[in-house]
Amino acid sequence: MIVPLRDSLAKPLIPVRLPSLAWGFIYTDDDHGAIISRLNGYVDGLEAVRQTVHAIVHTERYSVPHMHPDDGIEMEQFIGRSFNYFRAKIKNVLNDALLRDDRITGLEILRIFQEAPGSVQCEVKIYSIYGAVDYGFNTRL
Repeated sequence: MIVPLRDSLAKPLIPVRLPSLAWGFIYTDDDHGAIISRLNGYVDGLEAVRQTVHAIVHTERYSVPHMHPDDGIEMEQFIGRSFNYFRAKIKNVLNDALLRDDRITGLEILRIFQEAPGSVQCEVKIYSIYGAVDYGFNTRL
């Protein structure tokens, strides 16, 4: 028996967001004070966004052959440049890299400072559909 189409089309479609599962990493200290990371199942929501941001910020675009060319960030452009150049361009570079993920809605630069000659620390607040997360990273100039 063929089911009439009008019965199935009469019901409205309700969009459902699928879980954004990612591998769950747990960071622990060993007996000697070293930080060890290990997999512990899956994470979802804000923790998955945090780990995605970490993966994007620490992966140079075009450097991993099996990744999509749009994944990652273009930080090598800052090597050999001044701190002022970094401060002027980093927001655009972060927006270009992070806003490709549909869970991330925006970001705000909280603080940028030079730790030592050739080393910069950047602290950002990343807004997502699950809430906000603070994230810090350092890079070389």
